[in-house]
Amino acid sequence: MLNELTEIARKADANAFNGTRKLVRPHLPASDRRRDTLHNDDPLTHAMSETHTVPESSHAEVFYFQKQVQQHTEMTVVLEDGEEINGVIEWYDKCVVKLKAGRRRVMIYKTGIKYMYKASEAAAGKSVMK
Repeated sequence: MLNELTEIARKADANAFNGTRKLVRPHLPASDRRRDTLHNDDPLTHAMSETHTVPESSHAEVFYFQKQVQQHTEMTVVLEDGEEINGVIEWYDKCVVKLKAGRRRVMIYKTGIKYMYKASEAAAGKSVMK
């Protein structure tokens, strides 16, 4: 009985998962395979093609945001629905602006921003778009 239990334990150890996995791909007949003329051998060749170029940019938006972040400028952000949020821009990326408004931090999608301006410009009585 003891020998049978040790034999079962040894087989269980031999069949235990050792951390490596095998990728199993079915073999498809040539007629069922995907045919792309652009992606013949290398699946990343489409990334190197000239058809997917990014339009040129003056980088004015990046320069403006960098300047406001470095100077800790108090900004007023007017959203599409007319709501105004005052705060200092902490950081930004391609899609989002993060404002520090008092003790709270607010992330705003750029698509939701109607316009923004320096709060000091509005206080000085300069004309601001409405």
